[in-house]
Amino acid sequence: MSNKTIFKRISLVAITALGAGILSVVPASADDNAAVGENNASSAAGILNVATKATVTGDAIVSSTVSANRSRGLLANSTTIGLGSLTNTATMRADGEIVFYTTSAATAGTADPINTFVVEGGTITDAATSITGGILATTASYSADKKTLSVGLDDEGSKTISIAVTPSTGSTSVTVSMYQTTGASMTVATLTSIVDGVTSKGTLAQRYLVTVAATSASGVFSAADSYIAGATSTTADNGGTTNVDATDSLTVTSQTAPYAYININLRDAYDVSLDGGKGALIITGTNGAGIAYKADGTAASSASDFNLTQVSNTSAAGKITVTKPAAAANKAFSTTISISWNGVVVGTKTVTFLGEVASMVVTPRRVGSLGATKTDAFRVTYADSAGNALIGLGTATTTVVSSTTNQFVTGAAIGTQGTSTDAAKGSITCAAGSSAYLGGGSAQLQLQYVNTASGTTVKSNVFTASCQGDAYSYTAAWDKPVYTPGSIATLTLTFKDRDGDLANGYDTFAASNLVTITGGPSATAVAIPATTDKADSGSGLVGIKTYQFTVGTTEGDFAAVVSVPDVNSRNSSQTNQTALFSVKSASTAVSNADVLKSIVALIASINKQIQALQALILKKK
Repeated sequence: MSNKTIFKRISLVAITALGAGILSVVPASADDNAAVGENNASSAAGILNVATKATVTGDAIVSSTVSANRSRGLLANSTTIGLGSLTNTATMRADGEIVFYTTSAATAGTADPINTFVVEGGTITDAATSITGGILATTASYSADKKTLSVGLDDEGSKTISIAVTPSTGSTSVTVSMYQTTGASMTVATLTSIVDGVTSKGTLAQRYLVTVAATSASGVFSAADSYIAGATSTTADNGGTTNVDATDSLTVTSQTAPYAYININLRDAYDVSLDGGKGALIITGTNGAGIAYKADGTAASSASDFNLTQVSNTSAAGKITVTKPAAAANKAFSTTISISWNGVVVGTKTVTFLGEVASMVVTPRRVGSLGATKTDAFRVTYADSAGNALIGLGTATTTVVSSTTNQFVTGAAIGTQGTSTDAAKGSITCAAGSSAYLGGGSAQLQLQYVNTASGTTVKSNVFTASCQGDAYSYTAAWDKPVYTPGSIATLTLTFKDRDGDLANGYDTFAASNLVTITGGPSATAVAIPATTDKADSGSGLVGIKTYQFTVGTTEGDFAAVVSVPDVNSRNSSQTNQTALFSVKSASTAVSNADVLKSIVALIASINKQIQALQALILKKK
């Protein structure tokens, strides 16, 4: 910018009357600086703000209106400032020009304020005030090197002063200081005397240390300062302020609104957005995914918003909306979204669209109880066409195929929805038996699920559902005949009803009396018998209950006596059970008896060989 232009744009400003050159400590009403790119903060006397709004014309703008000031190449700035602050900071490009501004305060009698700006490592390239006319004379003075500017105004207050600063060639930092004093005679000579150092500049009111950044790092994508993250909704995190995907944001369950959202905010190493036509954004998706991009951060939903495979833009901050193609409606679909900036991939996200139910698998768990509906008798898992697990499905849409129920198992239903850690739980309804211990049977059940989106019906595997009586007899056995000291021994109690079928898994067989195990491996039980015990342990949870013990150190053969008093009282023929086991060390040490036995055997073998040799010699003679 030419000196002629500079001087044409210079005008004067009045600031707060400060009295005797000493800064008055009064609260400022100015806002703290905004962040880079945001609207300029309001100004106040004694506060020096930096213009955070960026120019779009390629040149900085110095204006008499605060909101119109524009900086070029401002990369970062401190936001918290205050009256008398000397630790303000900013970062700018080497080819930048940043604008600072302040406001004059009301005048006070004959002592009118003077503002002096001093720049080290750079020059003042432009200036402006909000004086638009009137009878008052204005006065300003520059130093010859354009590093100092002193402005004053006679009897005029609440006016804007703006200056533009550029770094000198090769400078790595620029210091911008604002001094305040007063003068009774507001003349060019008075201000020149301050600029030339003959008269004091007054009190240092504000200071900025501006770091001059390498041009090569400015405007270049920085992964550490950028954000690419999945969002859960059309409005979530539109600004891209996190680099962590929201939970489940890239896994879409909806069939009627199959959209996934990815927020992006690409920035350089100075945490400055690359938005504003600084490069080319290319977004691609695999498998024919529909892709839409909106720089304003809103989501797309209209079919006309989407392109297949690729989207191009000059923006660097906004929202990507991803959908599956029409051919994949209600089916599983997966795509990888690649985000490139100026030809370099800066991020990828895999989006999975879950399909509707394509298969369901039922696993029986417990034998049902006669004359009752019991929960968690079986578990159900659902999957889409790609085998992806589906959870949280509505329970009302899964029903039993009515033709598979019979006189023993009269009904079945899903009672709970599946979760990420547990399958859906189902109940069966059993007909009553001749008694609590007698009667019952089984049915080969099948479930069906109706998809709400497509209306299709999916059927499960056929599974055996049983309804049996309460425990009427039991047997006991250990899982091994021999244990080593300190190992874990498992005792299995198998319960049957009066028909000899495995008892149901809901009967509390020890409600009145605890199960006792005497003469067991040790007195240390891993799981202590309780009055709430039911025959619901082990694989399939059918008719058995297991207890575990830590085996003691005493070796030998043992007999454990197992008693279930409540079942004994139901069945006069049922007696306590004896379960045999042994404890033996696994040591490989050889005893003296074993050594002696081996020596005897060896001597006998040698004697036989000598006798054979003697017989052979005599034969030859």
